[in-house]
Amino acid sequence: MAHVVGYPRMGPKRELKFSLESFWDGKSTAEDLKKVAKDLRALIWNQQKDAGVFWIPSNTFSYYDHVLDTTAMVGAVRGRFAISEN
Repeated sequence: MAHVVGYPRMGPKRELKFSLESFWDGKSTAEDLKKVAKDLRALIWNQQKDAGVFWIPSNTFSYYDHVLDTTAMVGAVRGRFAISEN
């Protein structure tokens, strides 16, 4: 049975990177970014399934930095870097 620890999340043509930069520049909406992310997650899961991966990892997606996400999740971010609810 095959498994992987993680999988590249940027997309085959770096779609997530470009979508995130477009959002940061105010050229696209949060909904646009969420759509790209949703489509990439589906693509990644299907690629792994089609490759015969039995144990597909979940909760590995991050828009930008998975270490920063984890730091925020456990509350280790300094107060001056408050996290927006949006």
